[in-house]
Amino acid sequence: MARTRPGAPDEDDEDEFDGDDYDAETDYDPEDPETYPAGLYVDDSRAFVPCPYCRAEIDEEAEQCPKCGMFVSREDAPSDRKSPVWIVLMVLALLAVMAMALG
Repeated sequence: MARTRPGAPDEDDEDEFDGDDYDAETDYDPEDPETYPAGLYVDDSRAFVPCPYCRAEIDEEAEQCPKCGMFVSREDAPSDRKSPVWIVLMVLALLAVMAMALG
């Protein structure tokens, strides 16, 4: 039998599916693993990556390597710079000490 519209399955093709058609729009719920299509699985295990400094395996979400103690990214590392407020306070304290000494 000829197809009635382009892309429509022939009557013979309908027997291939045996009623096990999976419709992602109506059958899939991302919160329910029971509705996942065949072949899709949930992998709850943590992923590990090498530390950029010592190459030890660390959790990919770790901020600091437990083996060498280095921070994995610059954003996670504490700031090495001193705040400009501390510099101004130190200069003022030094000037106050000099003024008392010359005083």
